[in-house]
Amino acid sequence: MPAATRVVIDPILAAHGVNPDNTTMLPLASPAAAKALKDGEADVFVLIIELNAPLVQALLRDATVRLMSVTQAEALTRVYPFLTRLVLPQGVIDFERNIPANDVSLIADTQAVLVRKTLHPELVYLLAQTLSQEHSGAGIFQRAGDFPRVTDPEFSVAQNAVDFYKNGPSLLDRYLPFWITNYAKRIIALMATVIVIVLPLFSSAPKLYRWLVEYRLSSMYRRLRIIEASLQKCASPSEVSALEAELESVDREIHLLGVPMQHSALFFSIKSHLDDVRAHLGSSRAKLLSQRTKAA
Repeated sequence: MPAATRVVIDPILAAHGVNPDNTTMLPLASPAAAKALKDGEADVFVLIIELNAPLVQALLRDATVRLMSVTQAEALTRVYPFLTRLVLPQGVIDFERNIPANDVSLIADTQAVLVRKTLHPELVYLLAQTLSQEHSGAGIFQRAGDFPRVTDPEFSVAQNAVDFYKNGPSLLDRYLPFWITNYAKRIIALMATVIVIVLPLFSSAPKLYRWLVEYRLSSMYRRLRIIEASLQKCASPSEVSALEAELESVDREIHLLGVPMQHSALFFSIKSHLDDVRAHLGSSRAKLLSQRTKAA
């Protein structure tokens, strides 16, 4: 029995009490083992190979060889998840000669393709596409689309493979070669990222600009408040002149700020308050001059 076959068969034989202590195990390759079986040198030949293999087809048609039906096949699949129960239907090998003569229960090991977690997702997707193209057809033991499967009893299936098996190839994969599709997906992902980031910025930009304008105007309002408060303490026309110079500086800064049309309400509001302060300054100057004239 080949080493690869023994990895699958030994646990099953051990569960039935069959081991090298009470049974002779012949480490023969498949052709030599088949010859030993036909020559009477071996009683059982365990073979894990494709059903359409020439050796299997020859043995199935050999009248001196009987295909054994595994009556506990279902129980074995429950205990050993890597096994699968199969049924070889009556007559499926040869309808004319009715081979096999009745339904035969078999066990088969599950074939899995394993990849590292670090393998690029696009390669996993391409591998899943190749497996589907090669193994999704109908056969004696499966209907079209039964394989590959999206579940595995021992290993988790890569998400890219699951998506492909469930939904088939993407729209890009249907019309473009793989190397172009890979770049197209990257460009689409980049564009989506830009849209997600840039659109909120565009929608927030007017609010941000309004906040900046309001912040600058607020600082000018504070300067107007200071000028107006200082006006109450002025005792001479020269002090009033200094406040007027400060007021003109604020006026120039308002014009240099370049308040856009959509913020005209803010602009005219501060201009109105600035004119009020200018009027108060003018009144204070006239009052002080009048008092000085009377005193003279």
